[in-house]
Amino acid sequence: MRWPWLVSGLLLLVAIAQQEPEPSFQTTAEIERRGKKIVVVKTGPDNPPAIIELRDLYGGIITALDSEKKTLSLGEQLFATDKLTRYWHQGKQVQFADLKVGQQVRLEAAEQNDGSLKAFEVRIGESREGPSLVRSLFADPPPFRVQITFGEDARALGAIARVEQIRGVNDYVFMTGGTARYIEEEDRLELELKPAPRAVEVQQGKSKAWGSRLDYDNESGNALVAGPVELERAGEKPLRGSAERMVYNVDDEALTLFGAIRLVQDGRTSTAQGALVREKDRIAFLYGSKDKPVRSQNKDGFVEGTRVLYNLDTGDVVVLEGVKGEFQDP
Repeated sequence: MRWPWLVSGLLLLVAIAQQEPEPSFQTTAEIERRGKKIVVVKTGPDNPPAIIELRDLYGGIITALDSEKKTLSLGEQLFATDKLTRYWHQGKQVQFADLKVGQQVRLEAAEQNDGSLKAFEVRIGESREGPSLVRSLFADPPPFRVQITFGEDARALGAIARVEQIRGVNDYVFMTGGTARYIEEEDRLELELKPAPRAVEVQQGKSKAWGSRLDYDNESGNALVAGPVELERAGEKPLRGSAERMVYNVDDEALTLFGAIRLVQDGRTSTAQGALVREKDRIAFLYGSKDKPVRSQNKDGFVEGTRVLYNLDTGDVVVLEGVKGEFQDP
């Protein structure tokens, strides 16, 4: 006996299943600050893969060293090392031979199946910040980029990102340019950092900014962007600008620019020492001093002041403090 309706139904289900896209999985790391989420996402394919490291933290004075067995002791705790162990001193990579009894060190280690402790990282001259950490490493080769979202208001994009979450202490995010190589036999991601101009892009509303690296500290809520900083803002009167460095604050959802600020828009050039940009309000406050005032100039003349209100849509300025100006007669 045939069941034509059943056969037809099965064929239909098969056809629907073939049309359904495969579910996409994006490796993420998430931090929360005052109800806002900071999420780091690997947007590209899993090659190279994202790596998540779980480490216990130890700190103290080296009490014993064994150069043959490549072990070190902090009091009664014995730590083994191997070819995966990395040694650092004042930001530079060193060797096991550079360790000395009596040095203060910070160790990242993990307990092995046999109960022994293996050190993955040794930092000379540093102290333990907390009991343990989770480190997430992300790398996306072109045309993809790792993405950091700061709440619903802003995001940053770059080739390399590192998230360190120290339990009970603080969370940090670092982003810059560069490349990565996955070493399968060691299950390790080897990063080559390249903090070049435009390595990091920050987007907020109509505004975009580029810098060489980004450092986010969850305790302060500040994302520091190292320069040189370039700025662009889309609109009927596009804006272009530059600064030496920049800070995005997650709580205030505002950008602060520092050093040698220059804004060019609709034939007007404005310079300042500092600026607070409120993208949602479409305004910026430009700051200067009596010796180095804010200066805004076009073909008709210039105005100066120690505090100036700047309209991001039009480029118009209003001097709020220390007004001075000079205009040509029509």
